[in-house]
Amino acid sequence: MEDVLGRAPARAPTRFPTLNVLLFLATVATTLVSGWSMVGPRISVLELPGSLFTIARAGLPFAAALLGILFAHEMGHYVLARRYRVDATLPFFIPFVPWFMGGIGTLGAVIRIRSRMPSRRAVLDIGAAGPIAGFVVAVPLLVWGYAQSPEVAAADLGMQSPLADLVDLVRGVTPPADGQIATVFGRNLVSSAALALTHPNLGPGMDVAEHPVAIAAWFGLLVTALNLIPIGQLDGGHVTYALLGRERARRASQVVSWGLLVLGLTLSYGWLLWWLLTRFIVGHGHPPAIVEEPLPPGRRVLAVASLVLFVITFAPIPIRTGLVP
Repeated sequence: MEDVLGRAPARAPTRFPTLNVLLFLATVATTLVSGWSMVGPRISVLELPGSLFTIARAGLPFAAALLGILFAHEMGHYVLARRYRVDATLPFFIPFVPWFMGGIGTLGAVIRIRSRMPSRRAVLDIGAAGPIAGFVVAVPLLVWGYAQSPEVAAADLGMQSPLADLVDLVRGVTPPADGQIATVFGRNLVSSAALALTHPNLGPGMDVAEHPVAIAAWFGLLVTALNLIPIGQLDGGHVTYALLGRERARRASQVVSWGLLVLGLTLSYGWLLWWLLTRFIVGHGHPPAIVEEPLPPGRRVLAVASLVLFVITFAPIPIRTGLVP
């Protein structure tokens, strides 16, 4: 291992990461606006120039929580990449106009790996470090956010998938013509446990109106689960490649891909989008490491733990939005 690391190519001289900083500042702005839109007072366009401090103050809890989770995730990858002398960029945050794509103001963050991985052990450590770091930050924020979330009547939105729409069409069921927009965040094992801890007496037909910090943490867990799906070069694909080797990891990716398609057709349109992305952009294969040695026993435990982390953060129906009477 040390011999492999010793032959790693020298890095180019470090330049100031101008693009990284600009993208991060833009993402700070868009997530602040998203957080403000959840709890802040309505502000007209004419009032906007004098109301920036109000927007920033109202949006700060959500923006800080979400960016903290994403930063921890990406820096987990980056720090381990540096440990293995793998050439990697600092995180590129992706700002997005807040009122689209769920209204969170960002599409996440990425780092670029610009050199080959030295070993399957390095692939595992670098791939798993991001989700684990993000998870460690997200869980206490989720518990705190749920503790601040008031109990409300649950919104019944039903399934939102091609199969559900077909069943409604056959039965002649039509969505309500008007009403209030409601958003229901799906539960995974971690969020269910956090909700039970903070609201032990939550009765049937009841839910919570999530505090912005809880929403940020929920999306942090969603990012963890999406990245840990064992396909291609997602973080979960890194884990299965390190654990199983290239060919068996490819076969596992193909099986999981078909599973995503089934989930997209039966449970949620969101899984159809993720299936298309992973099937035609990410792909099922994984590039080989320089040294293809099997993982030592301790790293096998880490790989299995990473897959368990995927299971406990996975929500079969992530998010539903619609009108309620």
